[in-house]
Amino acid sequence: MNNIDIVNRFHLKGSILSINQSEDGLIAITQNYQAFRIDTKTMQIKNLSTLLHSKELPHKYSKTTSASKNLISIAESSSKTLSIATAKSPSEIFIKLDYHKGSISASSFSNDSNTLASGGEDGRIHIYDTHKFQKIITLPYRPDYISALHFSKDSRFLFASCFNKSNMIFDCQRAKTTNIFSTSEVVEWADFFDKNSKLFMILRNSNSIIYDIRTNQTLSIATPFTSWPTIFCINDDENLAIVGSRDSTIYIINLKENKKTFSIKLDNTTGISALYLHLGKIFVGFTNGELLIISYNDKNSEFIQACKKKDYKNAAKLLDKNIFLSLLPCASIFDDDWEIILKDAIELLSNDKIDDAIELVEPFMRDSAKKDAFNVYLNSKNTLKKFQDLIDKKSYEEAYNMTLQAKFLIKTSHFEYLENIWHKAFNNAKKLLEDDIGNIDSARKILEPFLKTPKRTIIMQILNNINIFKDAERLVKDQNFKDYFALTANFVYLKDTELYKKVLILGDNLYEKAINYENNGHYDEFEKLAKFLQNFPSYKDVITDYLVSASKKIEILNLIANKKTNEVYKLALEFDELQYLDEFKEFSKEFNALYNKAKEMAFKGRADMLDDIFKDYIKIEYWIDNIKNIYKIAYIEEFKLRIKEKNVINWTKSINNYIDIFGKDDEIIDFCTANKLDYILDNTNDDERIKIEFRHQKTLIQK
Repeated sequence: MNNIDIVNRFHLKGSILSINQSEDGLIAITQNYQAFRIDTKTMQIKNLSTLLHSKELPHKYSKTTSASKNLISIAESSSKTLSIATAKSPSEIFIKLDYHKGSISASSFSNDSNTLASGGEDGRIHIYDTHKFQKIITLPYRPDYISALHFSKDSRFLFASCFNKSNMIFDCQRAKTTNIFSTSEVVEWADFFDKNSKLFMILRNSNSIIYDIRTNQTLSIATPFTSWPTIFCINDDENLAIVGSRDSTIYIINLKENKKTFSIKLDNTTGISALYLHLGKIFVGFTNGELLIISYNDKNSEFIQACKKKDYKNAAKLLDKNIFLSLLPCASIFDDDWEIILKDAIELLSNDKIDDAIELVEPFMRDSAKKDAFNVYLNSKNTLKKFQDLIDKKSYEEAYNMTLQAKFLIKTSHFEYLENIWHKAFNNAKKLLEDDIGNIDSARKILEPFLKTPKRTIIMQILNNINIFKDAERLVKDQNFKDYFALTANFVYLKDTELYKKVLILGDNLYEKAINYENNGHYDEFEKLAKFLQNFPSYKDVITDYLVSASKKIEILNLIANKKTNEVYKLALEFDELQYLDEFKEFSKEFNALYNKAKEMAFKGRADMLDDIFKDYIKIEYWIDNIKNIYKIAYIEEFKLRIKEKNVINWTKSINNYIDIFGKDDEIIDFCTANKLDYILDNTNDDERIKIEFRHQKTLIQK
């Protein structure tokens, strides 16, 4: 493999199931329950620890193993128990979580390490608090076993996929399912990007999908893989996904376009089971235990300098050694400069300087599309020469007719030269008519060489509407762009003027400036430009949507400033995008602090304390599911405490009080089963009981 830079290579025992960052490096966990620490300074393997001792090994692509900066979770093959160890002492399992009724099939830590999720073949997904490892919530039942779990970067959302091809997104902040959707095949891996607003998924049928969480829509479906994709990681800029597959091919996917940038086959006969991107290195784990460290884009100064100097030949040689350098921003010169290089090469071809042309484009020929484009001109060098001769002889009619037969000529510098001749004639005629209408014969004479070309329609329009140019310039000068664009719609040839091009450039610049103002919260400046841009047809619809969005942002910022708590959350419910504002996140910290305090009380079974904690939020719809869940925890924990007391409790009434609010969920079933109160559930028809809306009560215990 001479087109990748291998930093190091190790051979471990068993398939590498996961690679994650820890406080002092990376942790790799293998199929045979061993943990290895990777020193990211020396790129060496340190410390071997055995997490579990079992002869039953998980599948070589198992997703039951995960790690955070200080914790590791792992499950034995076909086990219902999730074992937890610290990253510093992996061989010491300090707690086991046994909430699943079926084998565990997936686990994942949140990015902030505060939360752990586990999914199982029982269709259940449990979420735990990692400070005390108590269960926070059980998600709604899924109809098949869980294939993958992934938290968003901000730890707010949890994606869960199911083997029946259904998927869900759970908002952990609000304890609420926000999205349920299906895919054509089982999702193998998924992750969030674009400020956690979109989801990138790879499927077993080689599809890649980009899904918009906020609009609940699939944005694109592609098939960029030639083999079963298994896992991926997203780069820091969130514009690329690095995907591994079962035939050890790595694919680079452009997330904006959901399109393959390139792929590279690694020299391993097994599949890629783990991937991690860290410090400019790609850490690749294989099912045969090989761990490969590849240089990704860790600031290769030589390549950057070559790009800056536009030394295409040297830059291309460096790319031959490390293809991942092509992902650096400076590598865009091979796309940005291609049109200029191609035109220069075409000029050389038309002058029979074939060797010079080939040498000029050689550094660009690694791109098959560019190679094909150049070959078109290389194989048509005689056509190019004839086209140039016609222009030189002022045979414009024949020259334009050639472009209709050989459309590639339009992309040549010769055509650009022909168009410049036309524009010069057009502008001279236009100026004569603007100076004096009586110059119409002189103007006609200037335009006559183009009368039998595709420019005829424009020529006749200008000669028959000689005042239009002055009207157009006056409208632009007065900044009356609404009437100006109406005029260009009626007289299409106005779009072929320099004035029209300048107006479009003005619109592009103003739009970019307006969006920059909106993104940075300068809403007054944005509004001024946006209203101006509404006169530009190409921006009218999109800028109007931005205006509506900005007005809501201004509204919620004013509500936040005035501490109108109820109104803030009501508006955030109505317009989801407001929930992603930094100001809204900061405002929500007050509730988050109360939530953590309430959670502590709930774990102690102190439902009576929750009312005082949540008093300002208890009726706010935005938080109702989260508050309801905290009360549920508190009620169950209180039941567990009171069952141990000698006081006489009417458990039938108490448990039915719970069922009236929450139904016969897993928590109450587990409690009754553990305490031999199943008879109460057997005698209670959940369907016939009248469900009541959640109301905060200090206790559900009845004596």
